[in-house]
Amino acid sequence: MKTIVIPTTQNVELEYPVADIGDRIAAFFIDFLIQIGYLILVYMFLEEFHARPSTGWSIIIFLPVALYTIVSEIALNGQTIGKRVRNLRVIRFDGSAPSLGDFFLRWLLRLVDIYTMYGVVAVFTISINKKGQRLGDLAAGTTVIKQKLVADFDDTIFRNLDEGYEMKFPQIAMLSDKDMSILKEVLDAGLKSNNPEILKRLSDKVKSVTGIKAEMKEEVFLEYVLRDYNYLYGK
Repeated sequence: MKTIVIPTTQNVELEYPVADIGDRIAAFFIDFLIQIGYLILVYMFLEEFHARPSTGWSIIIFLPVALYTIVSEIALNGQTIGKRVRNLRVIRFDGSAPSLGDFFLRWLLRLVDIYTMYGVVAVFTISINKKGQRLGDLAAGTTVIKQKLVADFDDTIFRNLDEGYEMKFPQIAMLSDKDMSILKEVLDAGLKSNNPEILKRLSDKVKSVTGIKAEMKEEVFLEYVLRDYNYLYGK
């Protein structure tokens, strides 16, 4: 499995799997079906009213198909509907969202990557590139990642709780699943790198957001937060 390491704002490097060719082709075909569905609906509408659009109107009608990918990726933060279904996202290698210029380059080079030789160029480029990049990605400095790793139970936010477990910090109710997933990722990275500063900053951030006041080791506190969250929402 190809992976890339993405730095976060907490100065922690997180490893994500690069989207494989199968996932990217599947996402492409989902988007393709959406675009074909749109054209079929337009055709049925025109047939119903026996309309024959002029060349100018034909161009306007086709614009949503031509601009579908770039508009979707800008509006959905690096995703099209197909990528969202396959849980993929376009990112830069520094972990930031691509700029408008990056999205434009990726979209423009689709003409070579995908629509020349039926996508052979894109498949070949992704296959030989260790970072899963087609020509558009190479030009824009981007790649496409899978947002969820295949993880063991211990790698998730879930915890087995002893019978009779008592909740310690009810304030964690204001945290979301996304907050907890980020907390777990940063906690694991901090423990793996043996970096107490990361754990302290993470612990301070959780306390600041929730208003919790607790005097205990950072890793112990954060583990209690995870357990309390499971107790609150896993019953």
